[in-house]
Amino acid sequence: MNTSHRRTIRKYTQQPVSDELLNQLLEEASHTQTMGNLQLYSVVVTRDPDMKRQLAPAHFCQPMVTEAPVLLTICADFRRTSDWCAFRQAEPGYDNMLSFVNATTDALLYCQTFCNLAEEAGLGLCFLGTTVYNPQVIIELLHLPSLVVPVATLTVGWPAEQPSEQDRLPLEAFLHQESYLPYTLQRIDEFYTAKEQLAENQAFVEQNNKQTLAQVFTDVRYTKAVNEELSLGFMEMLHHQGFHPDLSQTNQTSLVVETRPESLECDVVRFQNNKEKWVAFVGLLDDAPYEIFTGLMDDEEGISLPKSVTKGRIIKHVDRDGVKRYDFQFENKRGYKTTVEGLSGKFNPEYWNYAKLISGVLRYKMPLENVIRLVNSLELDSDSINSWKTGVARALKRYIPGATPEEEEE
Repeated sequence: MNTSHRRTIRKYTQQPVSDELLNQLLEEASHTQTMGNLQLYSVVVTRDPDMKRQLAPAHFCQPMVTEAPVLLTICADFRRTSDWCAFRQAEPGYDNMLSFVNATTDALLYCQTFCNLAEEAGLGLCFLGTTVYNPQVIIELLHLPSLVVPVATLTVGWPAEQPSEQDRLPLEAFLHQESYLPYTLQRIDEFYTAKEQLAENQAFVEQNNKQTLAQVFTDVRYTKAVNEELSLGFMEMLHHQGFHPDLSQTNQTSLVVETRPESLECDVVRFQNNKEKWVAFVGLLDDAPYEIFTGLMDDEEGISLPKSVTKGRIIKHVDRDGVKRYDFQFENKRGYKTTVEGLSGKFNPEYWNYAKLISGVLRYKMPLENVIRLVNSLELDSDSINSWKTGVARALKRYIPGATPEEEEE
């Protein structure tokens, strides 16, 4: 296949991708290279519109996630191999970083081979790097067991656009003969000047009020602080999934609580947003925000609390079928306990899906300034969800030391 003219496709027609074609391509891709012939990967196919909507917040609500006919989540998977060993009187020892790297390599080799085959068949694809930013949300939604980690996501469908080709560095920029050749200023100028002079990149620099294209990447798109926090969260996710990275060199004061406590203290934050009355229930762990439920007051489902209620508890219930429910409980002025059942069902379902994304990064201790920046960066396509976004940012800002609290509703 000639990949010199390939394009990333973000818009798709309504023509379905048949199971027959998809399965054929997925099977053909399995003949790619693999470590020890173990095929250390799994693929989760998502076609259901509701499931795509639930996954969208993990990918910053990029429109192609819900608009593409098919969403593929490619996972590094040592679970299947470990189970095979255990069922065959062999003792697996694959709960370590080397095993994760091997499984990730296998999964990405498989992913690229599938991309080549799918594009050769006329399909359009978009590779979502956001998978490794919010893996815990994906893990929970797809019920991924230990030793399985999502490492790539593809949107797949028939192209409805013909975008321009992306620029690429010349071969000399990344090819080294016999040994690695250092990059001098002269060589950097030689390799990057053409990219920097492209009209779209110059506009990119101007829009972000920067002096150079490199500054856009270091100061806006991929900052040191966000990269470090996401890296720490990713290592803790690996620990949660059964791989055990060395966390001893991190400056973290405490690890993430892997199992949510049954009950969390909760603040009730009221505010006005575009003349609408909103409320946020912020679950706290060690006096820091751990989860958030946010929506309109007095909506059709009936969230109504006395104005005197500013604190309470969020209690997690799990029924016999494993279905989770979160209740809010408070004491009234007479000391009687009152419970509002099913917070997750009281608000607009879209708010709940996005709230799971925000709660995920809160649980992994991303600094609140970065959480708020993340919330504000979400590109949402409806006024109501944008109001939700503003509401979450306002509710969380009050927990930043020295920040000016948002005016609460009287």
